[in-house]
Amino acid sequence: MKLVIIVCSLVLLILLIAKKPLSKVFEGLSFFLFRVGFSFFLLFGVHLLLGFFGFFVPINLFTGTVVAALGVPGVASVLVISILV
Repeated sequence: MKLVIIVCSLVLLILLIAKKPLSKVFEGLSFFLFRVGFSFFLLFGVHLLLGFFGFFVPINLFTGTVVAALGVPGVASVLVISILV
């Protein structure tokens, strides 16, 4: 929990240092959090689909953030890593 607070504080500090208006900072932050939430939904669907074939796709904060940041290549990288490991 402390790590989440530290990371969120650092992200807000970096965005504030970029000299953007506060409304733009919160708009960007809300867009990224929406992408993280949607990535969890997407990873859960992939987890259910691949579960029928015996593959396990981890759903955690790291994989959700990777998918949110990278998009479709993030999903592919998480799938490849989970299949190879």
